[in-house]
Amino acid sequence: MDQQVSAPPVPGSVEDLAKLEEIYYAYENGLPLVRDLRKDPDFVEANVYGNYSEEDKIGRLTSGPLSGSRGLALQKVFWNEKEKKAVSVVFLGTGLEGWPTVVHGGALGTVLDESLGRVAIRHLPERTGVTANLEINYRAPVYSGNFYSFHATVDQERSSDRKAYVTGEVRDPVGRLCAQATGLFVVPKKYKLQKVGTEY
Repeated sequence: MDQQVSAPPVPGSVEDLAKLEEIYYAYENGLPLVRDLRKDPDFVEANVYGNYSEEDKIGRLTSGPLSGSRGLALQKVFWNEKEKKAVSVVFLGTGLEGWPTVVHGGALGTVLDESLGRVAIRHLPERTGVTANLEINYRAPVYSGNFYSFHATVDQERSSDRKAYVTGEVRDPVGRLCAQATGLFVVPKKYKLQKVGTEY
């Protein structure tokens, strides 16, 4: 029997704003990982895209077209300066599905690229860089309508002032491994990039 599936809410609509409110409430009140990270004095919580104006955010893939409750409804970063690692808590909406209920691998790869890139840029003195290589191994399905954690750590032994090697993984709400990634981020020599700054 065919079932009707409603389209995800349009960003900025009344339905979208109500759903976002529910998502933020769940983040603040129901996630053990968030509670644990906030208790750890080595982690500092921050919003993503802190270096960008509202106008700039609209033009970026993850904060523009993929925004709203249907997409990347919430992204927060917990940074650990001592260990040079970050844990990003992200809500993956139903508009990111490639198959019913399952987040598209490309959408997941985009969030992994940004998560690893943030950590790389924190390491690089130029505070900017581009992805030179990103390898992802998908281990388990990632289901939409849930919070996931994206973990990223700089390999300090292999990295330099112009190259940052970063490892990462995606875990579901109970800590199950869903994907693993390795990335190389570089500061180009032949052209100048905009500095990302000190925010995330």
